[in-house]
Amino acid sequence: MTNHDYEHAWRDAGYPKQMGSAKFLPPPDPKFVRAYYLTSAEHGINSISLCRLKVARFSDANDPFELLAFNTHKHEIHRLLRRFKTKQNNKMGMLCFSENWTDPLLWSHYASKHEGICLGFDLWRGDEVQKVAYEKKRPRLEVGTDQDAQSIGSGVQNPLLRTKFSGWEYEQELRRFVDLSKTKKEKGLYFLPFDKDLRLREVILGERNECSLDATRALAKSTNPEAVVFKTRLERRDFRIVGDGRYPPEITMDLT
Repeated sequence: MTNHDYEHAWRDAGYPKQMGSAKFLPPPDPKFVRAYYLTSAEHGINSISLCRLKVARFSDANDPFELLAFNTHKHEIHRLLRRFKTKQNNKMGMLCFSENWTDPLLWSHYASKHEGICLGFDLWRGDEVQKVAYEKKRPRLEVGTDQDAQSIGSGVQNPLLRTKFSGWEYEQELRRFVDLSKTKKEKGLYFLPFDKDLRLREVILGERNECSLDATRALAKSTNPEAVVFKTRLERRDFRIVGDGRYPPEITMDLT
């Protein structure tokens, strides 16, 4: 199969035209969506070794508007959203992914200035996976009756969980929400093990990453044998991150 065939297959599956891995990998099973988790080299290697991901908490998110995206033009709405955020934080966490790995800002902000690692997963397309909606202005939430002012209705909860300011749009974020009771707690942190709905498929080393490519491939093969490991470089004609061409031997398609 040629490069063109794979790029066409990714587009047919609904992915963007410049999908980073389309040059040399086929798209996932339609029941899954490919999503990318960027982190430091240390945390990335630990995730590969222990087959798990750290679950983010709403209270620790780098966006202070997390779960507070609606316009708090009334004091009672502000209190209501604060209560909602506290309640969700106590029972739920999230895994944050990007739809693609080629934006240099992602590597700068989330992968230790390109020294880190990006992990590509196949996520089951269930209700837990949500695409973030980006807004230039905070949506307005009206509270009518006293009863409405005591809780957030189901029709509002989903938008709150996935709405962010448009300045974050470069992230192309996908979220998987996680019940904390189903995670493993360790030293105050929560971890979700890899499973049939969270499958590691790609290990992408940053352009400045100093991990041995061969050693990383050996590690991934021992714990996640279906994962493809490769390194990145800067695109020479565009502001993008691309694979550096040193793909593993098992990738045999035409790369010319």
